[in-house]
Order: sequence, then structure tokens, then C-alpha cells
Amino acid sequence: MADNETTLQPLIEQTSSSENHYELMAIAQGLWEWFGLNREKPYLEQLSDDLNAIRVLMEQSFAVSELMRQEAQRILALHEQSAGEYLRRLDDDADAHPFQSVPAGTTIRDLPDGGRLFSFSGGAFLRVLPDGEMVSVGEDGAAIPVAASRAGMVTLPGGMELHLVNDAIAVTHESCGVEGLPHDVEPTLASDGRYSVMLSGGVRLDVLRAEKLLIIGNPTGTVNVIGIGRIEGIGEEVQARSISGGSKSFRSMESGHAGMIEADGTIHLSLASGLDLVIRFPEDSGDGSGDDNGPVCFDCEAHD
Repeated sequence: MADNETTLQPLIEQTSSSENHYELMAIAQGLWEWFGLNREKPYLEQLSDDLNAIRVLMEQSFAVSELMRQEAQRILALHEQSAGEYLRRLDDDADAHPFQSVPAGTTIRDLPDGGRLFSFSGGAFLRVLPDGEMVSVGEDGAAIPVAASRAGMVTLPGGMELHLVNDAIAVTHESCGVEGLPHDVEPTLASDGRYSVMLSGGVRLDVLRAEKLLIIGNPTGTVNVIGIGRIEGIGEEVQARSISGGSKSFRSMESGHAGMIEADGTIHLSLASGLDLVIRFPEDSGDGSGDDNGPVCFDCEAHD
């Protein structure tokens, strides 16, 4: 090709009656440069193809975006439904506490002192106190204390049975009146006003709150009954001695436990394992008179 020959370029009209002529020209010029489009096509035909391609791409992009939006909404709806069901289950479980479940139609109200009031459809009420104690109020208005069995079953005066959840069977150290227990030891409510504690080494303590008695079960099979009005051993000798102010001291000769009982019934116990405990009783229960007619779970007969 001669030097004076000029490469032919497509003729691009620089004028147009269209109001958007220069804008369209800029779009077309940009597409040619960016995508390397075929500049040999007539200007208007090329521009139409370019704009049509843009339209197709935008429609495809919009369709993909719409599908993604719909899928996101579907997933969010599923998560919301799942979360709602989970929260409802939590609410149902929490509403029945400290019971596993309650009969249909039962209404539950939280009390200002931290307790709960259960109103049953038959007209009876059950109040659960903050320390785990329970009082049943019948249709006649009579209040009757109720307690759980060792299996965690609560039987109301009318015969209704409720099952406690596992964590409700364990009670706080304060509610059973025993100070100095290891943190990992959980007292249990054995019956109305009676708490049991299992210690390492096989020693078991039973606290009878109303009778102001402490029963120590030793792994050897001997039993110590300790109270201000009653100190005796079953299977071993327990020596007692009166001290000033109406208090008494005691010592178990075989198991090695010892301690002192204050005049108000408070027991200071030093176990043979080295654990020191203080057992306190309610001020309005028991008279310290030594009445032996309180309920004890075994026959306390003398042994040589």
C-alpha cells in the first residue's frame, strides 16, 4: 500500500435531528472501544445491535437478581418459622417450671417474691415458693403443704400428679439450712421439710427441719441422730455432754463425728473427713423439748 493511501474508515454521521444524538454517539463509541465491536457495520445498525445486547444483558441480570431475592426471602421465612417454633418450645418449657408439664387449661403467674402460682382448671391452686416448698389450696380454700417424693413426683390433695424437672429436685444450700457444703454438692428435697445430702466417702446427711434433727448415715451402716432434745446412735455409741447455756456437745465413738448443739437447736458438726458444717433450723418450728414422736424413717432402738 502506498504511503499516500489512506485506510478507509466507516463514515460516521456527526449530525442528527435526534435530541440524544451525542449521547448515543458516546455510547456507541465506548462500546466499540471497550468490546472491540465491528466498526464496518453501518452506524445505526451497529448501534441498534449494541443497545439490544445491553437490553438482553440487563434483562438477564434482573431475572437472576429477582431469583436470588425470592430465594433469600424463602430462606428467611424458613429461619423465622424455625426460630418461632424454637422460642415457643422454650416458652412452653419455661411456663411449666418447676414441673415437666401441667394439665391443659392451667394458668401460671410469676409472683413478686420469685415464686409461682399455678391455677388449675378444676379450681385448685398450687403455690411454689422461692425455696422450692409448695402449698396446695383446694376449692374449699384450705392450704395444705405438699412435697415431692424421691422420684420427683408431686401429688396434690385431689389426686393430681405432677413431675418435677431434674434441676428442681436439687435445692439450694440455704433452703435446707446447711452451711459449709462443698459447691459441687447438691441437696435434694426428699419429702416435706426433709432434705438429703450425699457427701464424698459415702456419708449421708438428712435434715429434718420441723423436728430440728440431723441424721447422719455412715458407710459402715451406723446411724447418728443429733438434736438438742435427742442424741443417740444406732450401731455405735454417741456420747453427749451438757455445757453452759443449755447447749450440748456430742461425739460419735466409731465414726469419729463430733460437734456442739446450741440451745436454739443449731448444730455445729465436724465430720471425721474434716468438713465443718452448721445446720440451722427455722425459729418457728420445733420447741427443743426432746419430743421423740417426730417422724423418723427408722426404728430408733437402743443397741449395745
